[in-house]
Amino acid sequence: MKNNLKLQKTAQYCVLFLLGTIPFIFGAVHPITTGVYTAIILLVLGSWLLINAGHYTNLRLFSAGHVVLLFFILSILLSRLLLPRQWIATLSPVRSSFLEAAHQLAGIDIQYASLGYNSAATILTASFLFALFCYAATLKILLRSDRSFLRKILFICLAVGLFEAVYGVIQAINPHLGVLWLSDIKQFRGMARGTIIYKNQYAALMNMIWPLTVGLALLQFRTAFSSSPSNITSNRKKRGRMDDTTNRRLKGFFFLFLSSITMLAVLFSQSRGGIFSMIFILFILLIFLPVHVKNKLLLLAFLIFFALSYGSIIGFASIFDRFMLLQQGGEIRFNIWLSSLPMLRDHLFVGTGIGAYIFLSPIYLKQFPENIAFDRAHNDYLELAIELGLPLALFFLCILFCLLFLQIKKIWPYTKKELHRLTSPALVSLVSSAAIIGFIMHGIVDFGWRLPANLLYFTTLCILLEHGSHTVLLRHRK
Repeated sequence: MKNNLKLQKTAQYCVLFLLGTIPFIFGAVHPITTGVYTAIILLVLGSWLLINAGHYTNLRLFSAGHVVLLFFILSILLSRLLLPRQWIATLSPVRSSFLEAAHQLAGIDIQYASLGYNSAATILTASFLFALFCYAATLKILLRSDRSFLRKILFICLAVGLFEAVYGVIQAINPHLGVLWLSDIKQFRGMARGTIIYKNQYAALMNMIWPLTVGLALLQFRTAFSSSPSNITSNRKKRGRMDDTTNRRLKGFFFLFLSSITMLAVLFSQSRGGIFSMIFILFILLIFLPVHVKNKLLLLAFLIFFALSYGSIIGFASIFDRFMLLQQGGEIRFNIWLSSLPMLRDHLFVGTGIGAYIFLSPIYLKQFPENIAFDRAHNDYLELAIELGLPLALFFLCILFCLLFLQIKKIWPYTKKELHRLTSPALVSLVSSAAIIGFIMHGIVDFGWRLPANLLYFTTLCILLEHGSHTVLLRHRK
């Protein structure tokens, strides 16, 4: 695609602005903040796509992932449609019984109603997901039109991760430090959360960022290796290349050091799911990265050494104590899931609609204290099945896993190549795939998907993975 896009810099600045700011106001978790970011994306990036509609006619803009996302948005909006009471009684008898109870209590004759329980959350979620569609399409175009834009994205993610990590470590050192202007919650004291209120969502965000920092380090090592002075005859040029190689290797080790700081923040978040996901991501990286086994062990030792060295200054006692409660925490989560299954059974085929769990949990989670309200099921996939209905949830999850498998299959041959032979997009796609898999695994025990900032970063990782696999295909065809 020719680089003749209009207002390209404006679109780039908007993408970098979104990546650089969305985590800082509690991850845009508040509906007002979510709405503001949705409006920015739709107005700026949506307009940019329309202005440049004639410049990417040959670009496969609507990939399978984009089509699935649009279908997912449509299925969410269907729960908002007003239907006759007779239809609701057929499609969702339990929803109809709740409407009948409301009719008897309030004396209001309800003739038409939606299948979903939370119409406001439905509209907000669908709008934000459509904004993510525009964001993904824009990012895909920008990456292909400007090769340097990839590094800008990586450095923005590095800056965000470093800020969040340092803030989180300070929170671990000073237990009374809250999140921005919010007073600290007693049960979260001493846990790293950065600017994200909930520690598990914070850990999920960090686990998407630190692999990209490792990717930055590997880009430096790759360039240093490819610029080896062994084939240069001139002594002056050889010395210059040696100095450049040394500088790039030092930069690579510096980025690895920054990665270890971000991993340290995951440890001090005391999120057991986040820590297990971090270990899993590291394990996948060791498999995927196209370096010698010796270098993989050195990479592992470097990251662990710095994380443990700096962490030992603060102390790991609180983390050990947290893991001592692993069985207790696991039992609580298991009981939440078990108590949520009747909610799924009662809305098996058409679901409850997005954001309904907090309304229904007091009815179904009766074995928990009345003063404790659960707004999430602590399992993204169980909650998705409750909201969409089991058939649609299984369909979308299967499509997601199939698309991820196909993308990884495209880049898998590059795990067998030498590091210096990889293109930058291909190398970044490898680390992105590890972060994506870790984020998906973390969703089994938490609700990282429910944070808008995490969704934006997850979308970014998916586009980076697709961009790398596209580059792989082009080079293979050539």
